[in-house]
Amino acid sequence: MAQKLLTQVQCFGASVKGPLHKREGRPNEDAWEVMRGSFGTAIVVSDGMGSKPNARTGARMACRAVKDALQYWAKIKGASPVMLLRLVHILWGMRVLPISEEDSAATCVFAVVVPSGEVLVAKLGDGIAAIRESDGKVVLIGDERTGFCNQTTALGIAKSTKEWSVITRPSLAPGAAVLLATDGIADDLIGEQVGDFIKCVVEEFAYMEPATRWRALCHELRNWSTPKHLDDKTLAVLWHRNDLGGAV
Repeated sequence: MAQKLLTQVQCFGASVKGPLHKREGRPNEDAWEVMRGSFGTAIVVSDGMGSKPNARTGARMACRAVKDALQYWAKIKGASPVMLLRLVHILWGMRVLPISEEDSAATCVFAVVVPSGEVLVAKLGDGIAAIRESDGKVVLIGDERTGFCNQTTALGIAKSTKEWSVITRPSLAPGAAVLLATDGIADDLIGEQVGDFIKCVVEEFAYMEPATRWRALCHELRNWSTPKHLDDKTLAVLWHRNDLGGAV
């Protein structure tokens, strides 16, 4: 049963450099990854903080640290979500060496479906993490965005795992989907737009052949509809495929 569930959990995503970084000749400072293993199936996105000199590496190492942490965490029976978050912090700090953590600061947002079917979604810093249930209901994780003056937290800045927002669910129903995205996308999604966006992304892209899907997603992100958009843009989707092929 567990193996069947994990084969039904599909993941995809894409990342593109924003117009500002293109103009400045700087690299894409976002990162994302899909990962599978004994821990289950997971996705992660990270946004290196642009004011930090090692931002790009910080974001890439955040993705690797999540994978490393999940592998260790899965081996410990009854391990709590807090233990997983602590592992992410420790392993990320080791991976960015010899550069300081402060100079490598990066947000971290991830979701995992473990073999038992349980879902965990965790978010540290800016961006968006949202679950669209099979009935269309949307749950936002850690949605505290109230204005531009807020200081974000991140790996390299956070002093405690209490700064993470975490949600667990006993399962991800067929047709349900989790969206993770950096703030180049998240800042343009308000209210009901979140659920509509997830529905649109799954319906338009989920059934494509992977290489075709990646190219199509990159095209959409490069041609983002918001006028004068500047940021790098990254999204990842974890979706429990409906075997009946119906819309989400």
